[in-house]
Amino acid sequence: MNKLIITIYLLIVTGLGVYAGLSVRNDILTCNPFTIENDFSEIIKHEGYEGGIKFLNACIAKYPDSPQFYNNRGNMYKLLRKYDDALKDYNKAISMDETYISPQHGKITLAIIQGNFDGQLENINNLINQNPDNYLLYNTRAVIRFHSNDYQGTIDDLTKCMELNKNYKEGFKTRGFAYSGLKKYKNCVKDLSSYIQYKSNDADAYYHRALCYSKLPDKSYQMLNDLVIAAELYKYYGNNYQYLKIKDMLNSTGLDY
Repeated sequence: MNKLIITIYLLIVTGLGVYAGLSVRNDILTCNPFTIENDFSEIIKHEGYEGGIKFLNACIAKYPDSPQFYNNRGNMYKLLRKYDDALKDYNKAISMDETYISPQHGKITLAIIQGNFDGQLENINNLINQNPDNYLLYNTRAVIRFHSNDYQGTIDDLTKCMELNKNYKEGFKTRGFAYSGLKKYKNCVKDLSSYIQYKSNDADAYYHRALCYSKLPDKSYQMLNDLVIAAELYKYYGNNYQYLKIKDMLNSTGLDY
């Protein structure tokens, strides 16, 4: 399985989690630090990340001493892959408030996205010790552990993550991958099935569930069915490499696909 793809997937989820579940407000131009998350959510919805940066530029001009605005702008720069700008904003927010956890977490995820895992496990452990109830921190540590083939640690962190936030269904996907790494294929199928109930158009989930089915007795029909669905989804999303790969796999079984 491709660790880079999984890493990016998890961190995108982590970044977007900042904006999930926010309500709409009418006072989106106030730049009020107490309503910024709600205001910002509406801006992102209608104007995208570039619009979010424009909005935050105005907020920073109005409230130059608010680390919250620098942190949020850092998040936007990170999602736009403007990593130097993101790091600059995270450092600015931390310099203004050393107890502010969000920009510290942002720096860790930024380093991971750029492939720098050195020291990040220690950094995320420190944040978790300070904030043991923050589910996103466990998600990020799961990324780090998965990258180092610590599959049991990945499972433990994602289990804790989903215990803290029962609506965080994304964790089932990578936990399923980690179970596969431990050759616990029944657990892999169970978790990926839970994830597919939540997101039924994820080609990777069907493909990896098929691989886990292939390791279980009397599951050849389920395996072939998942491979067909995965192939069609990959084709729909333009991933011709994976589509042709699965097509060859199906043809090798004698299935006319």
